Amino acid sequence: MRQVSVFFAILKNAMMLIGLPGLGETSVRDLQRMGILLPEDLLEHYPMRYDDFSNRRLVSDVAPGETVTLSGVITSIASRPVPGRRLTIINAIFSDTSGSIRVIWFNQRFLLKTLTPGTHVTLSGQVELQKQGLQLKNPSFEVQRGQETTHTGRIVPIYPLEASLTQKRLRTAIAALLRTERIVDWLPEEIRHREQLIDLPRALQQIHFPETFDAAEEARHRLQFDELFLYELAHLRSREELKKLSAPAIAEAIETIKLFVQSLPFTLTTAQRKAAWQIIEDMSRGEPMNRLLEGDVGSGKTVAAAIAALNAATAGYQTALLAPTEILAEQHATTLQRLLGEEAVILVTRTHGQDRLPEIAKGEAKIIVGTHALLENKVMFHRLGLVIVDEQHRFGVKQRQALKEKQMDDGTVPHLLSMTATPIPRTLALTLYGDLDISVLDEMPKGRKPIKTEIVKKGDSDFTRIKQELDAGRQAFFVCALIDPSEEVEAKSVTELHDELQKGPLKGYRAAVLHGRMKSEEKERIMAEFKQGNLHALISTTVIEVGVDVPNATVMFVEGAERFGLAQLHQLRGRVGRSDLPSLCFLRPSGFVPEQTYERLRALVECNNGFELAERDLALRGPGDIYGTVQSGFPGFKLADLFNAPMIAKARNAAQSLLKEEGGLSRYPAVRARLGEYVKKIHFE
Repeated sequence: MRQVSVFFAILKNAMMLIGLPGLGETSVRDLQRMGILLPEDLLEHYPMRYDDFSNRRLVSDVAPGETVTLSGVITSIASRPVPGRRLTIINAIFSDTSGSIRVIWFNQRFLLKTLTPGTHVTLSGQVELQKQGLQLKNPSFEVQRGQETTHTGRIVPIYPLEASLTQKRLRTAIAALLRTERIVDWLPEEIRHREQLIDLPRALQQIHFPETFDAAEEARHRLQFDELFLYELAHLRSREELKKLSAPAIAEAIETIKLFVQSLPFTLTTAQRKAAWQIIEDMSRGEPMNRLLEGDVGSGKTVAAAIAALNAATAGYQTALLAPTEILAEQHATTLQRLLGEEAVILVTRTHGQDRLPEIAKGEAKIIVGTHALLENKVMFHRLGLVIVDEQHRFGVKQRQALKEKQMDDGTVPHLLSMTATPIPRTLALTLYGDLDISVLDEMPKGRKPIKTEIVKKGDSDFTRIKQELDAGRQAFFVCALIDPSEEVEAKSVTELHDELQKGPLKGYRAAVLHGRMKSEEKERIMAEFKQGNLHALISTTVIEVGVDVPNATVMFVEGAERFGLAQLHQLRGRVGRSDLPSLCFLRPSGFVPEQTYERLRALVECNNGFELAERDLALRGPGDIYGTVQSGFPGFKLADLFNAPMIAKARNAAQSLLKEEGGLSRYPAVRARLGEYVKKIHFE
C-alpha cells in the first residue's frame, strides 16, 4: 500500500489517473476538462448526492414502488428492437432462491455479452407493476466478484459528470484509490479532538462510500471544517505578512476628485461617496491598504475604483486593475476609458496591448487593466501604487502576491483594493473577513428599474414576450449549466438549448453559443457581435455571470434554474436591467424540484436586492447543504458552506490559536505542507 503525503498529494513517480481502473484516455481527458488532473483531485471530487440501494431483499418479498437490491443469477437475456423507433429493449429474467422477476433495460446491447445466462449479479432499482407482473426497469447492476459491492447494495454516490464519464467509471476509480492509498491526517490531533472531528482517512471513505447517511454527514462535517480552516489560516497568515510591509503614502487629491465627480453624467450614491473616501484615506497612510469593496450587482463599484485610480494617478502613481477573465477586463477598460478618458487607460491581455508595455515601464501609462497577463515578468511597472482585484475570490494568493511583489525602488508595495459583487450576509461578513477593512455599496444608482422575475414551467415559457423584446431591437441572454448533453443530468446543455430555440420559438432570429471551452479569440468575436447588436440572443454558460455589460439586453432566461444558487442567479439576472429599459428574467427548472428549491426561486422573484437575498438564503437554507458554497455562487470551496457561521467561527478561532502559539506553523510541518498546496489551488482574499 503506497503512502500519500499529509495532504494526500501523489508524488512524481506515483500512479497517474490513466492507471486507475475504469479510466481510459478519453475519460482522463474529460476529467482534465473538469480540473481533475491527479489522483488527489479525484479524491476531492465529492458526490453531489446519493442513491440509497441498501435495502436488500428477496424477489418474493418485493412490492411495487420499492427501491430494492436483489442478489442472484441472470437466467435468460435477449434483445428486441421497437419498430419505428431508434430503441432496443433488453429483456432479462433474474432469479434468486425465492423466485424470479423480469428486468428490462433500454439501448444497452452490451449487456447481452456482460450479463450472459448464469452470471451472478446484484441489481438495484425500483420495482414496477406491469401487465406481465413485477419488473425492474433500468436497474443499476454489478457482476458479483465477492461480498463487497460498489454500485449496488449500499448507499451509492452520484457525482457530477462530463462527456464520456459515467458513474461506474468514477466509482470504480475512486474505490481503487481508497483501497490502495494510505492517507495520513494533517490536521493536529488536539483540533480534531476539540472539534469532535473524525480522522481524514475515514472522512474520505465515508464521503464517497458511506455506511449510513449519518456517516456521510459526519464525513462532510470534517471536510467542510478542513476547507474553512485552511481558508482562515491562509487569510490570517497573509494579513500578518502584509503588516510587515510599507506602502507609499499617496496624497489625497481632493480638488481633482471633486472636479471628476462633478463631471459625471450621474450623481454618486451616498454609499459610493463614503466608500471612495474610505479608500483614498487608506491610501494616504504609509501602511498597505487592504480593503474589500463589496457591492451588489450594478451598485457602481467601478466608479469607486476609478476615483481611487485617479487619486493615485494625480500623485504620479500607476494603478493595475486585475480581472479574472478577458471579457471582464475589456468591460472594465471600456468603462474606465469612458469615465477617465481613452488616453488614460490601457488594456493588457494575451491578445491586446502587448505593444504598449514600454509605456507602462516608463510610467507614461497610469491605469493598466488586464487579466493574469499583467503578472508576467515582461510587464514592468514604473511606480505601481495601487492594485485593484475584481471578483477577488477568483484569484489565487500567488497571483496577487506576484503583483504585490512588484516593489518600487524605495521598497514599498502597492495598496490593495479588492472588489466583489457576491454579497455576504452581514451576520457573516465580520466572521469571514474579520481582519479586512470593508466598504459596502448597498444603494443602487438612481434610474435603475427593478427587473421583473418569473418562474416558468418546462414547455410553458412565454416566448411571445421574449420575441416582442427582440422585435423591438432588444437582446436576450439564455444561460445553461452544461456545455455538452449529459445522460446523467436532467438539464439542457447550451448546444441542446440552441438547437431547440433555433428550430422552435426563435427560428429566424440570430443566436450564438458561448462557453468557457472556446478559444479566447472565438469568445471575444461572439461577445463583440452581441455587444454590437448583430445577434438577437446569446446562449451561454455562466461565463457571462460577471462583468458583461450590454445595456440593450433586456431578457435573461435561465434554463435549469434549480441548479444555481440564489447568489449566482442574482448575478446572472444582473446582466440585464443595466439601462432605463424595463427588463425580464425567466427562471425555468429542468423538471420536478422540491418545495424548498421553489421557495428559493420565489425569493428571487420577490427581491431584487443582493444583500437581502443573501440574508434570506441564510434563513432558508441554514447550515448544511452538501454543495453549500457552490450553490451560493462563491467559488473556491467544494463542500464548505459560507452560511454556516458557527463552523466558520470555530475554524477561524482554531487558525488564530495555532498561529499565536510559540513557533506558529513551524511546530506543525504537516499543516504547513498542506497549506502550501492549498494556496496554489484555492482562491482567497
